[in-house]
Amino acid sequence: MDELVPVILGALFGAAIWYFTTGVLRTVLSVLAVIVAGVAATVASGEYHESWIYLLLDLGEAVLGLVVGQVIAHRALRARLTRDAKARR
Repeated sequence: MDELVPVILGALFGAAIWYFTTGVLRTVLSVLAVIVAGVAATVASGEYHESWIYLLLDLGEAVLGLVVGQVIAHRALRARLTRDAKARR
């Protein structure tokens, strides 16, 4: 269950970042979100007591979650824009 925390945090951050930012700010916030999600998951689970190598695993999971969240947000936003364009015709 602890392994889902960085994925879920990453997905939430990814979706929010995709909806509310663009350009370089999106990239900077994405990197920061991965770091925050990975560190938060490692510290909250207590895995850092065993080894800090678990941080690398959690960072990878946070990247996965971030990408999933951004893809879902991108598709939802594109679908909404398409729907709005069809409604205007």
